[in-house]
Amino acid sequence: MDIQLAELIEAGGTVIGPIHADTFTDWSYDSRLTVAGECFITLRTARADGHDYIPAALAAGARGILCTRPPHDAGTATVVVCPDPQALLLRWASNRLQRLQPTVIAVTGGIGKTLARRAIAAVLATHAPTFQSRRNFNSLLGLPIALARLERNHQYAVLEFAGEHLPPLAAAFPPRLAVVTAGTDDATARFLARQGVTVIAAEGVSSAHLTFGTGRGCAIRATAISYRRDGVDCVVIGQGLELPITIPLPGPPGVAAALAAVAVGLHYGVRPAAIRQALAGLDAPAGRLRPLPGANGELILDDSFNATPEAMRAALQTLAAIPTGRRIAILGTPTELPAVDATPLLTELGMQAARSAEYLVLKGMGAATMAQAARLANPTVTIHVVDTNEAIRAALPPSRNDQDVVLVSGGAGERLEQVVAPLLAPGWPPEQHLVRQEPAWRSVRIGDPGRPTWVHIDLTAIADNVRALRNHAGVPLMVVLKGDGYGHGAARVARTALQAGAAMLAVATLGEGRALRAQGISAPILVLGYTPPWQAAEAIRLDLMLTLFDDDTAQALHAAALECGRPARVHVKVDTGMARLGLSPAEVAPFLSRLRELTGIEPIALYTHFARADEADPTPTEQQLVRFQTVLADLTAAGLRPPCVHAANSAATLRFPATHFDLVRPGLACYGLAPGAAAPLLPGMRPALSFYTEVAQVKDHPAGTPISYGGTFVTARPSRIATIPVGYADGLRRSPPWREVLIRGQRAPIVGRICMDYAMVDVTDIPGVRRGDAVTIIGRQGDAMIGVDEIAGWLGTISYEVLTGILPRVPREIGP
Repeated sequence: MDIQLAELIEAGGTVIGPIHADTFTDWSYDSRLTVAGECFITLRTARADGHDYIPAALAAGARGILCTRPPHDAGTATVVVCPDPQALLLRWASNRLQRLQPTVIAVTGGIGKTLARRAIAAVLATHAPTFQSRRNFNSLLGLPIALARLERNHQYAVLEFAGEHLPPLAAAFPPRLAVVTAGTDDATARFLARQGVTVIAAEGVSSAHLTFGTGRGCAIRATAISYRRDGVDCVVIGQGLELPITIPLPGPPGVAAALAAVAVGLHYGVRPAAIRQALAGLDAPAGRLRPLPGANGELILDDSFNATPEAMRAALQTLAAIPTGRRIAILGTPTELPAVDATPLLTELGMQAARSAEYLVLKGMGAATMAQAARLANPTVTIHVVDTNEAIRAALPPSRNDQDVVLVSGGAGERLEQVVAPLLAPGWPPEQHLVRQEPAWRSVRIGDPGRPTWVHIDLTAIADNVRALRNHAGVPLMVVLKGDGYGHGAARVARTALQAGAAMLAVATLGEGRALRAQGISAPILVLGYTPPWQAAEAIRLDLMLTLFDDDTAQALHAAALECGRPARVHVKVDTGMARLGLSPAEVAPFLSRLRELTGIEPIALYTHFARADEADPTPTEQQLVRFQTVLADLTAAGLRPPCVHAANSAATLRFPATHFDLVRPGLACYGLAPGAAAPLLPGMRPALSFYTEVAQVKDHPAGTPISYGGTFVTARPSRIATIPVGYADGLRRSPPWREVLIRGQRAPIVGRICMDYAMVDVTDIPGVRRGDAVTIIGRQGDAMIGVDEIAGWLGTISYEVLTGILPRVPREIGP
């Protein structure tokens, strides 16, 4: 049923300009998804203004524009203006529902709303034409958009109501009957009952007129439940009915949806045989515990839409209930976690996961907590903690077969549909069976970082860089993670590097090593820096390898090793020209001889560090190499050479093959930055870090206006100055100052002194800059690029300091 222009005028709209079209096929709320003939709504969100996307909607064929301010050129579209497009949309939908007068059944509550809504609509459709809200359109915006497809012949309208919008939705679309699903409190039922609505609710809701579930106190209950891989068999009892049914939906959520549908069907006089037939033909919605066939015959339970903790619990309960040979759970961090402390909830989920599956792949910021709880609950469970969807696929057991069930569940921000897509059997195209498959989703970020200033980490770039270095070196890699992985996040970089083929990890301090062990990383870790003797016992308990170059620490390590009952594994360091830590070449052989008398110490490696491998002149590095090779020759002749020898940092790995020995230990290059002009990266290597903020305010200032502290910058002309919420407490250096950022694809100079939390940018020469515009501090925007090496030049420093200088209060965002 088309949208009529007269209806929009009735709801409060005013036509501006000529009327090119007086009917529209549907609403469009996203210019990337606009279809010819639709009316585009210019919504203003916290991050964007829909008016900016009117040209794109018009180019896609929009015939109407509902907006607050008319565009300069609307082409052949009819323009309707109003103070609040979303409010007009709600009035329009309420008016349409009132005119057509279907019987409204609201479905609200906690978990299982969409399954229940679909089951109820299927049952009622056997009785009379039935409309149901589509997809996840259940909000004050989504539900009115969905109602554009309500037709005159629809006698029932099954509408999903988001719990947080329940009062205004109930006022706009008054239901006669409401179904309250599990996972909510009694207040929802009480509110609806006060409105004169008949309430059917999941068991445990005391204010309902009728309850459904598996308990004996339920008016409609399921008995004789038998879970299968392809659904559930049960017998529904209640109101004089004993009805065997088959539900092609998995686990307890399928049973709950079916019971809700039976209760509603009986209320409206649907014949039991018709109820049974409708339920037998149900199909789960995409991304909500939808059973799908895998390429190896496994059953995939796709719960990738947007799992809350309650939904994930239900998904794990379903996985545990299905009879199968092996249960595999891929879990991303769920949405709607507590803002203050999510640890108890994540711990509970981890323990349930370990009881529900034999093989776990855990992703996201909650993964380490869930993994720790899972190991305590079931020490035999196989657990992989990962940070990207590519790593999930790599961590899955390759020997999957038709006896396996694979659950994929997580919050929308994890984008786990990208994991499911390549696992599907031939003939099951992702665009027909998975969520978020429209082309627009390729560029959409779900969820927001903790601030409007954030760093994006591309872990795929780090994995590719590590592989390139490994192939180039021809020997194992020890990836250096000092300074929280050079500002990229040590734990996530460690997992990524190990999955990409790294053999070992290196940190600067025992504390950095401890943090990796706390994240469940068990790979060999070398502490490159000085470890005081009093930390010897902890280092051994944490199974950290230590750098050793003095007798006092050796004695402490020996004593601690004997007490702990395990050897202290050490890498002896030689100072061949850095003049920092290490033994002189002449001291190495006597020191290793003395270590032979300390049975608690196992010298497994010898190494040195190059001071000038990134410089154009190779002579200093070659001299250091000769000194080191001489030491090695003497040790070999004396039978003192340790099993492993390493020397090459990033620059030496890239430039000097003779330095590779048994192991290389690149740092900066792993993150996609060249150590220097004389040591370029390998083809295909790329930076992994980019740094962003957004415009907080734009002001016009006359000539002669001082900007920021001290008035050191004064406008020489009438100027537009944008304030951005990033400052030196985030790592935006004040002196020497950070010089430029990118806005709307152009370079914009930072003017005035950089503050602790803000900086000011001159955007006079960049048209149209407004609040909310994206600002790139490091990285690419359009065709423009500001790289770390350029910034290091501004600041009179090196790229290492730029990366590690981005402070911890800047949230890190990880691509899926």
